[in-house]
Amino acid sequence: MFADSDLLRLVEGDCSPDEAAAMQAWIAADPARVELLGQLRAVWRLTGGTTRRWDLTEARERLRLARAPGPRTLTLIPARPPGRPWLTRVAAAIALVTAGAVTGRLIRPAAPLREFATGPGQRLTLSLPDGSKIQLSVASRLRVLPGFGSRRRTVELEGEAFFDVRHDARRAFLVRTSRGTIEDLGTAFGVRATAPDRDVQVVVAAGSVTLRGAGPSAPAVTLRQRDRGVIDARGRVTVARGVALDRYLGWTRGALVFENAPLPAVLAQLDSWYDLDIRFADPSLARAHLTMSFATPSADDALAALARVLDVRVARTGKLVRFTSVHSRP
Repeated sequence: MFADSDLLRLVEGDCSPDEAAAMQAWIAADPARVELLGQLRAVWRLTGGTTRRWDLTEARERLRLARAPGPRTLTLIPARPPGRPWLTRVAAAIALVTAGAVTGRLIRPAAPLREFATGPGQRLTLSLPDGSKIQLSVASRLRVLPGFGSRRRTVELEGEAFFDVRHDARRAFLVRTSRGTIEDLGTAFGVRATAPDRDVQVVVAAGSVTLRGAGPSAPAVTLRQRDRGVIDARGRVTVARGVALDRYLGWTRGALVFENAPLPAVLAQLDSWYDLDIRFADPSLARAHLTMSFATPSADDALAALARVLDVRVARTGKLVRFTSVHSRP
């Protein structure tokens, strides 16, 4: 589906948000592709960075040879002029691999860092090598930390995601956020960690999780099905039992649900969900609260429904949306 040149642009971060999302979805559908991308990124960290002059085909061939049975020496020779700092890093890598060959076998490195991101209006479904599934919401970033699956399975989240974890009592599954850590106990759960200065929310759809604030002495709290836990700025955890899952996890089915929510918070989510920039001229709207749901993929339909509820006029130019009072001049 994608050529080597496309993979190179993804590794270098030179894709548009739409291209990156499409390629990441294609890669995430096959654990072998996920592993290959991680290996390519590892090579790029050693042989790329200050120039684009490197050969992806040769790099992949060197990786194939290095992973073949028997002792081998990995030689990384990027197409760069001599006298650059990268030589020190490459020499160190060669020394490590050569040392492995002396023992009669090549020690396979731990799984590398993998990173997945979505932009406004984009969502992504991931399949991890352990069989766990993740839905990454709009404007979110997930990092699968090095060594995933060896002794533990650790990911970091900025934004919002839904996790359907394949439980393994020998290898804990941990989700790290700016406020604290969530540990799977055989679970499907949603996490919202949209900004470092915002509360972190965890909602359990099935099974249970352990929730712990970021402080070294923070107590652990167990959340079970239909529990909602929130970690605040001080690391304190509060729990609500028996919550309505659709209100917090409806986005996994393509629906945003709001219940007595402040209008500015509603507009912020609509901005990210539909990739818009919504503004309103009437300051009184900032004090309004809203109870409604949006289940349409059409931004225009969602805006029209919101305009009817608020009794305002809507005008859209590209991503820019303006709400004005129906009593004001157009």
